[in-house]
Amino acid sequence: MHICLLPPEILLHVFAIYQEDSRGSRATLASLARTCKTFKEPALDILWQALDELDPILSCLVACLPAGVSGKNTRGTLTLKRPILDGEWRLFNRYAQRIHSLMVFAPQLDHINDRVIQALISAPSPLLPNLRSLFWHDNRESFDPLLRALLGPNMTTLILDCCLNCTSFAKAALLASLGARCPYIRELECLYDEVDSEEISDAICEALCGLKELLRLRTNVLNIRALGHLASLPSLERLHLDLLAYNADEPQSNIIPTFSSHFDQMWFNIPTLFVFHIFLENVRFLSCRSVSVCVEYDDLPYDPLEAIDFISSFSKCFSPTLEHIHFEFSFTFSNIVEEDVLANPLFALRFDAIAPLLSFGHLTNLNLDWICASAIDDASLKSMAQSWPHLENFWLGSSARWVIAPSLTFVGLVHLIRHCRHLRSIAMPFFACPVDANNEPYSETIPNGKITALFVGVSPIVDPISVACQLHILLPKLTSVGFFDFDTDFSIPPPFEHSEDDWKRVNDFLKVLFTNVKMKRSAGQAPLAHVADSTDTGYRA
Repeated sequence: MHICLLPPEILLHVFAIYQEDSRGSRATLASLARTCKTFKEPALDILWQALDELDPILSCLVACLPAGVSGKNTRGTLTLKRPILDGEWRLFNRYAQRIHSLMVFAPQLDHINDRVIQALISAPSPLLPNLRSLFWHDNRESFDPLLRALLGPNMTTLILDCCLNCTSFAKAALLASLGARCPYIRELECLYDEVDSEEISDAICEALCGLKELLRLRTNVLNIRALGHLASLPSLERLHLDLLAYNADEPQSNIIPTFSSHFDQMWFNIPTLFVFHIFLENVRFLSCRSVSVCVEYDDLPYDPLEAIDFISSFSKCFSPTLEHIHFEFSFTFSNIVEEDVLANPLFALRFDAIAPLLSFGHLTNLNLDWICASAIDDASLKSMAQSWPHLENFWLGSSARWVIAPSLTFVGLVHLIRHCRHLRSIAMPFFACPVDANNEPYSETIPNGKITALFVGVSPIVDPISVACQLHILLPKLTSVGFFDFDTDFSIPPPFEHSEDDWKRVNDFLKVLFTNVKMKRSAGQAPLAHVADSTDTGYRA
């Protein structure tokens, strides 16, 4: 054997490569462990390090027992005919101590009976003493003792992905003791299934208050005490709160928890904008980079008054350092076909409703495609663009087929291109008509070669050829424009009735212009040199 392969650290690194290759990796590692004494221990360490199912542990347990001690009962589940002896446990522990990560799913637990469970929880030493990460997907009370046996002081990641709506007192007691059992947990996911259970909610909050080193947390149970504890943790960097069961009608505390730690990412699942508004009124986050909000309801798109209150609360809750704001609705706006919604001006939010977001001067990604932006005009969009100069991706009012005539025009798009030089994609409806190329803002706007995606939703248009030419000059890398086709239950009102065909003409002409540019470049000419900034790296091919 070459001397370079003698150090165990090198062997561990080499064998880890086989672990990452899913094609027969376990069989390969098992073969390596049988090759020679030098390979045995490192190969076994990697082989047993991370298990994505319980079956290897059960197979190992059976292999450590004499013939006839284990077998299948009449139901086909694994059973034992006698308790496991001390020498058999020592043999089992040679492998069990190597396990750092384990995933347990409900169907796997169906393969064992009560005798096996009793044996596992009665082990003379910790069952998996070096277990650091556990994913548990089962909520049956009969398996709670096994879960308890797996939780140890070395645990750093715990994901309880199960329906806790029928949680037993034993499960609640186990959760309440989590801080004492696993004090070094750094990542925790613990949810229950929208059931009003003080027993389980108090247990989860007690567990949260006992964890001092959390980095990442996902939960849907928080009281004022737990929020206060989390706010005091300097280590917390990712937070995912499911507020689907949040009771917005409960009296709110006068104490407002303030999170001073820096969050890299935050996620919220909410039932309505109103619930999120109430929650945000009672908490503050002083430093956060990214916020994603998933709204899980399938009613009307939104209540305009709730949307206004929500945006106001959002701007007060988060710090101006925020870079990403993303909203996702389970309600699919593009599926709306009712005229009383799509043509209703009450859904159109004015600039005053959006203005509180102007304080987020570091934004690079902003998703407001869920609102109707028909009441926002060119001057308002100019203020928005000047407030968000770092924008890279911007979506505004483009998710539904709104047939309310937009106040935005091509001039507003020019303002956006002029003041947000890092933009790569834009989605917003506007009234597309040619502008005076000799006057501001068009004449002072440097073309943006970074933008390759433009979606206009439902946008009325005049003179498609001229619009295509001006788009090509401003956005030389744009090859096509995305738009909605009309799939509604009512006749299309003016000025939208011909927009679908006109935007198809724009795309046809953009292809001709772009092809012409490529041909000129191939011939060594410099197209659009009279309007393009040759120092703009985004413009160069």
